[in-house]
Amino acid sequence: MIRAHMALMFMAGLMLLSTGCQAPPDTSPSAGQGDWYPAPMNDPQISVVSPELRDVLWFQPAIVTNDGQRPMSVEVPMRNVTTEKYLVEFRIVFFDEHDRQINPVMSWEFMPVLPKQVVRLKRSAMSTDAEGYRLEVKWSR
Repeated sequence: MIRAHMALMFMAGLMLLSTGCQAPPDTSPSAGQGDWYPAPMNDPQISVVSPELRDVLWFQPAIVTNDGQRPMSVEVPMRNVTTEKYLVEFRIVFFDEHDRQINPVMSWEFMPVLPKQVVRLKRSAMSTDAEGYRLEVKWSR
């Protein structure tokens, strides 16, 4: 009985020693994860913010005018491929030669899109510094 009691105390002591000697958990920030989408898909020029609209709105190539004399202008034809009417909002965000966003960013603009209709989403930058753009589309509020 005494041996069993001593063995139990010895085991409890070992358990206390093993848990007491552990290093504190690492709480430093992690390095982060790499973006598994390759460029240029990870920074698209057309971004449909509302996932439900991604299969019903199709885009044709943009018409971009940037002669360096006047601010860049962008026109993107967008087609509703369904038989439903959609009420969406869009904006075009412009970027400078270093891919920095140019402020002010235009506000969202309302655009009804009828069934099978093609609409032209167009805007001009407010500065001649614009070298790039991103069109963003979402459901209207």
